[in-house]
Formats: sequence, C-alpha cells, structure tokens
Amino acid sequence: MTDVPIHVESPPARLGTTARVVNGDLVIDLEPVPAVLHHGVVRTSVLSYLVDCVAGIPLDRDPDAWTLTTDMTVRARPVPAPDRVTARFRLLREGRRSATGAVDLHTEAGEVLGTGAIGFARVPRREGDPPKVDLPVEELIARFAASPVLRRPLRDAAGIEVVDAAAGVVEVPLTDALRNPAGTLQGAMVALVAEAAAEDVIACRAGGPAVVTDLDLRYLDRTGAGPVRTRTEVIGDGPGAPVVVELVDVSTDTVTTLAHARGGPPRHHTD
Repeated sequence: MTDVPIHVESPPARLGTTARVVNGDLVIDLEPVPAVLHHGVVRTSVLSYLVDCVAGIPLDRDPDAWTLTTDMTVRARPVPAPDRVTARFRLLREGRRSATGAVDLHTEAGEVLGTGAIGFARVPRREGDPPKVDLPVEELIARFAASPVLRRPLRDAAGIEVVDAAAGVVEVPLTDALRNPAGTLQGAMVALVAEAAAEDVIACRAGGPAVVTDLDLRYLDRTGAGPVRTRTEVIGDGPGAPVVVELVDVSTDTVTTLAHARGGPPRHHTD
C-alpha cells in the first residue's frame, strides 16, 4: 500500500485523517487541524492525500507489484475549513496494468468541497525494493488513527525551505519521514512541494493572501537521494494566471513531477 506512510511520525500520517468502511467501501475522513490550513482553507495538497489514499488503497491488491500514482487532478473551493471532509472513490476504469477513478470530496453537511481524478500504474516489484506493506482492513484503519496530529504548519513539518518566493523556488530534503513504502517521495508531499511553490509566486504577484485551488500532477519518475527543488513559470499576467511547476531531484537533475496550478485569494478575504 504505497499511500500508507511508513512512520507514524511522518507528516502524511499526522494530517488528522481517519478511515472507515461503509457498505464495503473505504471512506477517508479529515478533521482539519490548524497545521493543514493555509489562511483558514484546507490545503489542496492535503485533499490530494485523501484522493490518493481512498483510491490507491483499494486498488493496491497485488503483493508482487507497486500501485503507483501516475497523475492526479484536484479542484477545491477556497472556503473556510469545514469540521470534516469526507472522501469517497468511484472506479471508472481498471485494466491489468492501470486504473483510473474519481473522488468526491464533501463536507459533513453534504456540500461539495472539491473533486479529484486519479490514475495508477501497476509496476512489478524489483529485487532490492523495500518490503511491501500488506495490512488487513482493521489494522489499516487503526493505523490511520494511531498518529498524533501535527502541531506546527505542514510546510514547516515537511522541511520545505523557501529559496526565492517571487520566482516560486522552494526546496525540501528527501528524509525518511517523507518517503512512501516504495522508497520515493510520498504523493501528497509531492503535491505539497508543488503547492508551496505555486502559492508563493501567486501571493507575491497578488500582494496579499493566496491559496492554491487547482492542482494537476503528473508523476514522472522516482525521487532518488534529493533534495527536491522547484522550477516555476507563470503563464500570463495577474494573480490568476496558470502556474507551471517542475519538481527536480537535485542529485540527478531529473524532473520527477510536472504540476500545473491555479489559485487566488481565500474566499473569506473577498466576501
């Protein structure tokens, strides 16, 4: 299960998520804590963790293969964080080597908070790969609830350093706490790095608070030794212009992820 964090102290394990089974389907809930908010809004990268887990865990059934995220899209409303966010998965297509699905993100009151689309590839495990986590559902649910929630902002907990905010350049070391069981940078942490670069450049252009609402991620390669640094380009003028972020493994000069993002002011700053 490549979405399940290895360490209970890792940032992905401490976002405030819990798991349950409803009518035979896995459901992931998030009770937002201050650490996962940005200007009072749930980070889109945190929502991407719900999308990744609720889709990837039930699809990861082959003990001899990794089920790796190839692409993910998340669209979110920039509204004040609700008391709870619930993620439910809908399988759209599944083949022997790949699968695609959609994820609905709702508040406890049933309002739509966002939506996700995600694709996976099944890659055979290679000699020397880390052991694959194989947990029964009961233990999986218990693991979600076992970790203490973060007490400091997620960007700080992940170790993201700002190199040049106006240019959208940030950097993060590849620590064990940020790896998934396959040994590469965990998918939601990839999203967080891309989000951090995009929100910095959007905020600098806007001259005020900004949050990322749209994230499109294409996972291209595994991260090696790291660190991971971003290269960012804004297409057009104005704070609402699309942002292109490349995540680069500095140790190999490899582009590991391509991200497209959009954002703007949080809703309660414009009402």
